[in-house]
Amino acid sequence: MEKGDDLKINILINGVRLPLTVKRDEEELYRNAEKIVVKFINDYQKLYSQKSYNEILTYAAFRLAVILNKQSSNQDLAPLAERIKELDNELATLLAQ
Repeated sequence: MEKGDDLKINILINGVRLPLTVKRDEEELYRNAEKIVVKFINDYQKLYSQKSYNEILTYAAFRLAVILNKQSSNQDLAPLAERIKELDNELATLLAQ
């Protein structure tokens, strides 16, 4: 990564400042991730106000892991879905003859 591509940003989650150096074209990715984590933490704090902050963080981390796992699973199926579409088109072509 060239120095011109580096960007120093600060991410703030629950009062904790995370100074990061990221690629300039990935800044939005990091900013959006910050918003997602903050939203999940806030959501769980409202739902489970009696829980400790560590428990709230655990809920948020687990929710993010589930979302990541679902997306990974969907990506694994994408090539299969594409192949099924190709076969369906071939079958339609054969039946039309």
